[in-house]
Amino acid sequence: MAMALALCAAFLVAGCQEDTRASKLDSKRASEVADSRLKQAQGDLLATLGQDTPETAAPKTLTWNPPMTREDGTALTPGQIAGYRIYFRLKHRDSFNVIPLSDGSTTRYTLADMPPGAYEFSITTIDVEGLESQRSDPVEVNLI
Repeated sequence: MAMALALCAAFLVAGCQEDTRASKLDSKRASEVADSRLKQAQGDLLATLGQDTPETAAPKTLTWNPPMTREDGTALTPGQIAGYRIYFRLKHRDSFNVIPLSDGSTTRYTLADMPPGAYEFSITTIDVEGLESQRSDPVEVNLI
């Protein structure tokens, strides 16, 4: 009986070791999948921001789509957009600087003249009556 109990214990331990190895393989595969998805998401984000990938040397550019509606949900046509304001700051600073853009058809801004650093950008829309929208969600950009 003791021999049968020892044999059962040996099988249980062997089974646990096998499960541990399977978990390590699953963890490794999960890590590879996560890394792959992260790289894809970063590439998608760079494309969304209109930035060049690290493999190219062209200057980084912010791009955006003009809003189709006002904050209250009413239509906003391109002819009603007078311009935009780009708010930016170095991430370690509290205050924002503003870049006014007075052309409502502008949908990109090149960051070539900005000094290196970790920045946060957001944008607002200005209508022909001078009303300014709320700021967009911030976007973080590292200029190196």
